[in-house]
Amino acid sequence: MAFLVKQMKKEFEQYQQQLQEEKEEREADVAQKKAERATVRTHFRDKYRLPKNELDAEQIQAARDDVELPEELAKMIAEDNQEEAQKSSVLGQLSSIQNVDMDHLKNKAQATLEDLKNNAEKCALM
Repeated sequence: MAFLVKQMKKEFEQYQQQLQEEKEEREADVAQKKAERATVRTHFRDKYRLPKNELDAEQIQAARDDVELPEELAKMIAEDNQEEAQKSSVLGQLSSIQNVDMDHLKNKAQATLEDLKNNAEKCALM
């Protein structure tokens, strides 16, 4: 009988330990997911110059800065960054303008420059 009680107690302790390990794994997974979401929110806050959120920073730190974004999110952010870089370049800005007559712009710029030179020559202070 004592042997049976010891056996049951041992099994119960193993069961409790297994439950505790599973709980810790679930909590770690939840913390990881929260940190991933916080990282995405932080990215967009930085991108759009929005105020930072302390809760996001805490969630990222809680994951011990070991945050890996899911592939789909990482790909989306990379595409977004690439698109922003392309739009911010001079060629990107020019390509976004439709029906631009470059010769007309060049002639207008040269006429303005000539006008400035003529006005500078007529200036009494110089």
